[in-house]
Amino acid sequence: MLSVLIPAYNEEMRIGQTVLAVKRALPAAECLVIDDGSKDATAQRAEEAGADLVLRCPHRGKGAALQTGLRVANGDILLLLDADLEETAEAAAALVQPVCKGEADMSIAVFPKTQKGGGFGLVVRLARWGIRKLTGCTFQAPLSGQRALKRELLEQIGGFETGWGAEVGLTVRALRLGARLEEIELPMRHRVTGRRPADLLHRAMQFYAVARVLLRLWLTPHYRPEAATRKLGAP
Repeated sequence: MLSVLIPAYNEEMRIGQTVLAVKRALPAAECLVIDDGSKDATAQRAEEAGADLVLRCPHRGKGAALQTGLRVANGDILLLLDADLEETAEAAAALVQPVCKGEADMSIAVFPKTQKGGGFGLVVRLARWGIRKLTGCTFQAPLSGQRALKRELLEQIGGFETGWGAEVGLTVRALRLGARLEEIELPMRHRVTGRRPADLLHRAMQFYAVARVLLRLWLTPHYRPEAATRKLGAP
C-alpha cells in the first residue's frame, strides 16, 4: 500500500489543488494531510478536496508533522509531498515507480532548472556541501521535499528530524545505511518565496535548522531521531 504524507502550514490557497492532483494520479493511495497548526483554512480545504485523513496538530515544524503522519499511515511505501505543488503533484507518481520496482530505496524529485527560487541559494549550498562532506555524495536537490521511500528504510533511520532539516537528515542517514538514492527530474513547481523581510527571516531559520542537523550528524554519526532496531532488509 502507498501512503502520501503532505505536511501543510497556511496553504489554504494551494492544498486543495495538491490533494486533487494526488487523487487523480494515485487513486488507490492513502492521502494524509498533516496541518501543522495553520492559522487559515488549510485543513478545511484539504478535507473538501478529498484527503483521506486530515490531522490537525500544534505548530511544531515540518519534520514533526511528518512524524505525526507516519504514526497513522498504513503504507509500506511512503510518498512525501509539499502542500504547494498544486496540479503538478500529479508528476509525483513517477517517484513511486523505482521504489516499488526495487530499483531504489528512495527517489527524490528535482524541479526543472527553469524555476528559480527568490533567495540567494545559501541554504541549498549548505545542504549540498554538508551531505557531500558527510557521505561523499552530491545531490542536485538536497532540500527537495518530494520523496518516495520504503517504510522499512524510514523505520531503520529512526523517523524524521524536526523542523526544516528533515530532508537532509533523511539523505545522510539513508546513505550511511547503504541505501540506494535516485534523483529524478520532474515537471513540478511550488510557491517561490521572495525577498521581503519575512521571507529572509524564513530562510535564515531554515539555514540554522539545516546547519544544526548537519552538525549533529557530524558529531554523532549513529544518532537517530527515534529508536529503531531493525536492520535494513531484516525480517
